[in-house]
Amino acid sequence: MNKKEDGTKMEHAKQEDSTKQEKDTNPAGAREEAEAAEPCGRDAELREDKESGLAEKLEEAKDKLLRKIAEFDNYKKRTAKEKTENFSMGVCDAVAKLLPVMDNLDRAIAAAESNDDKDALLSGIKMVRNQFADALGDIGVSEIEAVGKAFDPEKHNAVMMEDSEEASNTVIDELAKGYIYKSGDNERVIRHSMVKVSN
Repeated sequence: MNKKEDGTKMEHAKQEDSTKQEKDTNPAGAREEAEAAEPCGRDAELREDKESGLAEKLEEAKDKLLRKIAEFDNYKKRTAKEKTENFSMGVCDAVAKLLPVMDNLDRAIAAAESNDDKDALLSGIKMVRNQFADALGDIGVSEIEAVGKAFDPEKHNAVMMEDSEEASNTVIDELAKGYIYKSGDNERVIRHSMVKVSN
């Protein structure tokens, strides 16, 4: 080893000793180093607190979401059940209005079997038919007017065409009655009238 290298090593050793002595004799320098290290520790604590708070908020949000999903499922089940119940009630109400007609048909059959009076039988059947039309009217069902009216494809089903003195596209005969359901402003064709239309 030459003298130059020896001198350099010795200078480094002296500098390290003087820095060490400064640290030992200068408590302010040591404090500065400790304070410089402290923010890292505070940052880590703040980060942990923030992460913990975010994790709690995430759990709360998940919990709220699961509750809303459960509430919506319950709502769907409840409305489906109500819809089914309302439909059943509607059917029961409609059928209840038709049952007296069935009773009178049974009476007419019994009367026809024990009586030869055809006029009385015909009169009884007409009465039952009128009662049935009234029952349908009570639930919002009525006959579609056809004969003498202009052909309406929304309500009539033309099955035949015939030359006639009537204006073209006029219903001249009804082969089967059509029925319409009305509720408020809404109309729905239950069955189109089967009609004969003029050429």
